[in-house]
Amino acid sequence: MACCSGKKTSGKEPQSIKSESNPPSEKIQPITPVKSANPKIEYTITIKTGNNRNSGTNGPVYIKIFGRDNKETDDILLTSASNEKIFHQDSIKKIPIQAIDIGKPQRIMIRHEDKTNGWFIDYVEISVHNFLIRFVANRWLDETKHDRKLSAELFGSEQPATSYDIEVQTGSEQIEPLDSPVYMQIFGTITNTPKFFLESKNASFTKDSKAKFSVSSNNVGDIQKIIIGHEGLGTVNDWYLKNVKVQTDTQQHEYTANKWLSLTKDDKKLYVELNQETPRASSPSPAAYLVTVHTAWVQPAEPIENIQLTIRGSDGSIDKVLLKDYAKSNEQQLFQKGSSDQFEIKHKDIGKIENITVGFDDNDQKSAWLLESIDIQYEETLYHFQAQCWLSSRLGQNFNWITMKPDPSNDDINYKVIIDTGESGINSNVILCIYGDENITKNFALKTIKDGTQAKFIKDSHLEFDLKGVDVGKIKKINIGHDGKGNDQQWFLKFIKIEKQNENYTFKVNQCLSETQQNFIDLIPEELLPKKDQAIYKITVVTSSDDDSSTDSGVFMKIYGDKDQTKRFQLTTTKENSELLFKQGQTDEFEIELNDVGDINKINIGHDGKGLRPMWHVESVQIQKGSQIFKFHADQVLDLSIQDIDLIPFVPEKSPSPKPTKSETSRSTSPEDKVNVKETMYKVSVQYGSLQQNSNDDDDNTNLYLVIVGVNGKTKRLPLPVNKKDEIEFNTTDVGKISKILLGQDKNEHEIVYHVDNIIIKQENEITTFNTEDAIKQNTELEFTPSPIRQPSITRKSSISPETSTSDVKIKGKCIKCLLLSE
Repeated sequence: MACCSGKKTSGKEPQSIKSESNPPSEKIQPITPVKSANPKIEYTITIKTGNNRNSGTNGPVYIKIFGRDNKETDDILLTSASNEKIFHQDSIKKIPIQAIDIGKPQRIMIRHEDKTNGWFIDYVEISVHNFLIRFVANRWLDETKHDRKLSAELFGSEQPATSYDIEVQTGSEQIEPLDSPVYMQIFGTITNTPKFFLESKNASFTKDSKAKFSVSSNNVGDIQKIIIGHEGLGTVNDWYLKNVKVQTDTQQHEYTANKWLSLTKDDKKLYVELNQETPRASSPSPAAYLVTVHTAWVQPAEPIENIQLTIRGSDGSIDKVLLKDYAKSNEQQLFQKGSSDQFEIKHKDIGKIENITVGFDDNDQKSAWLLESIDIQYEETLYHFQAQCWLSSRLGQNFNWITMKPDPSNDDINYKVIIDTGESGINSNVILCIYGDENITKNFALKTIKDGTQAKFIKDSHLEFDLKGVDVGKIKKINIGHDGKGNDQQWFLKFIKIEKQNENYTFKVNQCLSETQQNFIDLIPEELLPKKDQAIYKITVVTSSDDDSSTDSGVFMKIYGDKDQTKRFQLTTTKENSELLFKQGQTDEFEIELNDVGDINKINIGHDGKGLRPMWHVESVQIQKGSQIFKFHADQVLDLSIQDIDLIPFVPEKSPSPKPTKSETSRSTSPEDKVNVKETMYKVSVQYGSLQQNSNDDDDNTNLYLVIVGVNGKTKRLPLPVNKKDEIEFNTTDVGKISKILLGQDKNEHEIVYHVDNIIIKQENEITTFNTEDAIKQNTELEFTPSPIRQPSITRKSSISPETSTSDVKIKGKCIKCLLLSE
């Protein structure tokens, strides 16, 4: 700081001055700090950069603020460095500054020094002393555009921006089209507009032409005069201006020029100041559109102030307006949790409102706003727009805007929605949309459940929602999903139920919705799907006991049959904890209801590659459907290179019943097949050898089977209970005269060997005997022809008699005693 002597001090407190030249009687006056005549206060500067291509600047940017009585600030630097590009395309930046108090800001000078990049400014706002002043620019600061200047003078207004419809007529005296930038400035009783440019994609100022422009700028009050001119920067710089018309919602003005704006003709000026000569009668004062915006009971992620609204009617439209400029009250913050904010927009009648668009710019993806609804009242007519949806660019491109039609009536209906979550929950935002044959609801943000508490889609949750929306008619489909935000991003959705009026709709899902697969899914009501027979599938999956066989990935399956196929489903429904599934050497059991595919001929099983161990050694799979059992041998390691495999069943088995089975309905694909199929009752007796031990196996799980072959075909595999001494009855295909039998055993975990001496088959009055006397091992199938039963030999030491003729035993394959199934 500088003291009164002009010397610099050290910044310490002032000390008494000692001087021998002073008379002893003269008192030294203490030095008192001098108060600044112009103390500094805080201003908040908001600058909106346009959305034009390459409209940002690298700065530096300066602003100078002017008040009344010639008060003004110094040039204030708004960027800390010349290469700090904070004013990028379509950005809104708030910058607090300290400057002297000049009272209420009247106008500003703003400039930048980036000669490489042009800068397009939409507007500047200054907040100070409870004033919020907007300085509309809508122009380039660019050495190659408009007036080729890097600075502009802007005039402020507390009034909302006004739309000016301008018509400029060029006279017949014009020979060549003017290509110099044309500008205009409007002066009124309240303030002035800045200098703005009249731009068009097509040649506008040609001989005897009328060019129309719509410009949004300051509300100047009653228009008093205009200045119009051009910069003289084109190849043609002579312009014959005939007249100009300016119209707002409340005013119409017409100005006659009939002169050259040229440096070589008339008064040799490139501009003209025009006063209104014959004012036309003002349009009737328009009525007000009262807009009420209802924000849902959820706090926005970031404060939002730039909500914009466009209203379209049958006779015109109210172009995009910034709602905060029309707020009825400035005492509260807008668009807060649970708020209902009112805005008054004065505009000429646009006829019956057809639709509206509401939203905000959100290039940084920081904001999210849950809009409940919007009401618009014009005179005696009330329009209701039900939204109840999130607006945020996080959800996708243009999801920060929504266009809505007014509800046909205010009689919205209630939707009761029930959602069940399965094995994994989510804390993202869940969104639902309902489609009908008459209408579509908006996106429902499922944030609050029926009792008013926050919705939590956690594991095994059951949530009920009461939603209100437009009646869509008969529900045809729904779309549901989540935005992927939050820590948990994998949601296992089990099912959804929707009740509306007296209608009920069910949507079965049983699917994961995640960022890596799909966030959203379309679902058709079960009531609209083709009716299919359902079946219960009991699925048993065995994981190998080898080292490193476990997996924590999600395991999926699809079942194929001779009639149909299931959808791909996840194996999660189990009595065990889902985190304990598919461990080394473990057997996991599942039960799920799916459409009946008929006889199973293939399955596809695999994992999704997620988790810490995306590798799994699957040993085998068994599926029981009704009385049929289908077994699949896998012994396959599934990793990221091979994530799924197709498996073919050995052959479907039919579990034996303690009582004679009822006649089966043979599956066939043609009426002819059904006519030719005959069934008969076979009574089978099995005599086991002396080496056979009693089995502990359940009869239903036996692996020993019999196939009867005759002149008319062969039967299915008929399971042979090991411990059953009586005759076993099978009601199955009539093969005609029996020519042979096949006796075999599937692979199993018990390593059992069956010693069969002989088999007797009775069919009505016909008895066929087979002398077998052989051992049936795992994965073997032996073929026997009819032969007399031999009497047991006392000295026999093995289950096969030495006298047995090899012609009586025909063995498939290369092995004499057994056949390893190629399956």
